[in-house]
Amino acid sequence: MDVEVVLPAEPVTLAPGAATRVPVQLRNPLGPDLEVTVSVTRGRAGEWATVEPATVAVAAGATATVDVVLQPPADQPPSAALVPFTVQAAAGGAPAGYATGLLSVALPVPVVGELVARAGEPHAFDLRLANDSARPAAIRLEAKLDPPAGSVHAEPGAALLDPGAAVTVVVRARPTRPLFGAPQPYAVLVSVTDAHDPQRAPLFTATGTGRRRPRVSPLTAGIAALVLAAAGTAAVAVSGVRLPMPGRARTAVPAAPPTVTPVVVGRPFALVDVFPHRGADGGRAAAEAERSRLAAAGMPVRLVDSLASDQLADEGAGFWVLLQDGFATPAAAAAYCTQWRSLAPKCTVTS
Repeated sequence: MDVEVVLPAEPVTLAPGAATRVPVQLRNPLGPDLEVTVSVTRGRAGEWATVEPATVAVAAGATATVDVVLQPPADQPPSAALVPFTVQAAAGGAPAGYATGLLSVALPVPVVGELVARAGEPHAFDLRLANDSARPAAIRLEAKLDPPAGSVHAEPGAALLDPGAAVTVVVRARPTRPLFGAPQPYAVLVSVTDAHDPQRAPLFTATGTGRRRPRVSPLTAGIAALVLAAAGTAAVAVSGVRLPMPGRARTAVPAAPPTVTPVVVGRPFALVDVFPHRGADGGRAAAEAERSRLAAAGMPVRLVDSLASDQLADEGAGFWVLLQDGFATPAAAAAYCTQWRSLAPKCTVTS
């Protein structure tokens, strides 16, 4: 090959009727100087494509860039399937290089948002939503607790967002309080869906976290234990029972805390799912099972302990986090979530 053709590594997501520009790099590693003509030659994408500029000069050892503009028809049905397309370079009327990429056609997501803790109100969050598209968006909201012990609701539960409009939804959780022990972590999972098309993948998802304090504080539980111990000692003294005196007790040596190997998570990343550390195995089995399910379907995903990463929230006992990183831009992470939305509807971008 006389010319190296380089396409973006991430699949390209198109919207019906909208033009999307895909940068294409042309490298001439050996020379001589070339006049290169670029075209899209494979499948239906070739009917949707134009190249700007279609012909470009690439000097020996240099790199040039052109844009492939892909615009599917406005009536093109959306589909999550990935479709290959091939970009070919020709020089002097002969093929000089080619590269194949992937694309999918999906309806544009009209809603963007952010979930933040509500100031001055525990276990409450503000979900700020905006419609940055050119069409109205009728939405419904659903909120769930993980673990599912307690209740959570969103106000309002539905809204009509005109183009350019915004709304703040208040999400209030009432997770069940443990009787005693350490504060227990919980997660609030919020999903925004199209009110006219409930079968469509969520338009937006977000996760908030918090901790629920026990009904009996550790201090109160400790005092109660001392009182019970004193009462037991008094009962032994009154009864006259002599307890065997053990030998000199050994000084207990506290166990060294487990070593956690630091893990680096690159931003932006796609947050796929969150599993609180709980249960006999700290929640790892459930997280591993979900990772295996996604991997079996071909979805690339990492499992990271939040306690091992400075980039992840680790309130309370921490979390097992399913995520994917290594994206160059938030848009690339969003394309990943769009591609795998049917498998991982909670997927959201953290930048």
